[in-house]
Amino acid sequence: MLNNAYIDLRKLKNNALTVRKKLPKGVKFCAVVKADAYGHGAETVAAALYNIVDCFAVALIEEGISLRLSGIDKEILVLIPCQKSDLERAVYYNLTLTVATVADVLGIEKEGKRQNKQVSVHVKINTGMNRQGVDNLNELEKILEKIQSSKHVRLGGGYSHFAEPENKKALIRAQNAFLLANNLVKRYNNKAILHISASGGFLQGAYFDMVRIGILLYGYKPFPCEKISVSPVMKVCAPMLTKRRLKKGESMLYGNCPSGIEQDVSLVRYGYADGLARKNIVGQFNNRCMDLTALTSVKTSNGEAVIMDDAELLAKEYGTISYEILTSVASRAQKIYIR
Repeated sequence: MLNNAYIDLRKLKNNALTVRKKLPKGVKFCAVVKADAYGHGAETVAAALYNIVDCFAVALIEEGISLRLSGIDKEILVLIPCQKSDLERAVYYNLTLTVATVADVLGIEKEGKRQNKQVSVHVKINTGMNRQGVDNLNELEKILEKIQSSKHVRLGGGYSHFAEPENKKALIRAQNAFLLANNLVKRYNNKAILHISASGGFLQGAYFDMVRIGILLYGYKPFPCEKISVSPVMKVCAPMLTKRRLKKGESMLYGNCPSGIEQDVSLVRYGYADGLARKNIVGQFNNRCMDLTALTSVKTSNGEAVIMDDAELLAKEYGTISYEILTSVASRAQKIYIR
């Protein structure tokens, strides 16, 4: 008995078109479909967006291969530098790879030569997030020189990531650092695609040659902003199983959790193994079990209990962000697409 994740592809496309209309002419649109398109189903989402966006971004080689096998033939950028063991498949499936060291370039050149293929790469540049990427211009130039001297590696672009896009001062600092890297990369290839903005940077108007849009596609914003309006794409529902009348002082589910009043409690087929944490939140009685949840307040849709229709509101209950809710809430649900 699986739960149902209803995913409205009409809203997804409308969100993408809303972003597209805001982009200056010539700025490319990269759709971020990593983590199974934030829980929405990467292959189906990519197919729905194919005619709207220019390319796609994923985190892992495996995610890129899955898109290729589903028929996606547009450029797919893999955001995390791949391990040596991944290179054969990455090159074979024509994925655009991230490099951050000279060693990354050497490994790709070797595999490209073995398969007699040219591999496009984007250089990852650290502008203050201190996660991944080359740290200074001297090291960046060494990487660029190595790419230039390689026969099977092509410089496709360079990119970074804003650590605090909602903070204008932090954004400007990172943007200024990226501008220096941008100028250097363009010296080696003036057609290289430089990009730093995910959804947050886009909302702040930092476009460069391309923007990488993730959370906005799925109907949420990384911080409050009136620049555009987007609609949540996914709703997760669970079967209603039974209803019990608890007397005052009676408990339900694991442990001693006495009811303060006499009340009706509905049991639904959704537990912490389905994606949301074991926690007692508003409208719920006691902690979730692995497979079941007791609800004191039930919102229904077509006879099912609505578990999530607004990830932002649910994230506040769990003390997290909408991204985490989306990537977990439908982990044991069948996806039903509305077209």
